Amino acid sequence: MYKIIVILVLLLILYYMVRRAIRDWSDPGNSTKYLAKDTMVQDPICKVYVTAGSAITTTIENQTYYFCSHDCAKTFQENPPA
Repeated sequence: MYKIIVILVLLLILYYMVRRAIRDWSDPGNSTKYLAKDTMVQDPICKVYVTAGSAITTTIENQTYYFCSHDCAKTFQENPPA
């Protein structure tokens, strides 16, 4: 009985690994959506580092930008990168 449970758990883990690999393969340019919440990212406006989990995000042309505050995000949206 335990062998069946172990096999089912391993198959479930394999399923999730294959599913994520397929997502990464089908959309390689969007790897930022898998950032861990404690990953440090730099605000492009004031150059402050914040954690990805607490940052304000804005996506422009499939590129995600992280900000320390709504003011920085608003400033960035008014004058986006070229």
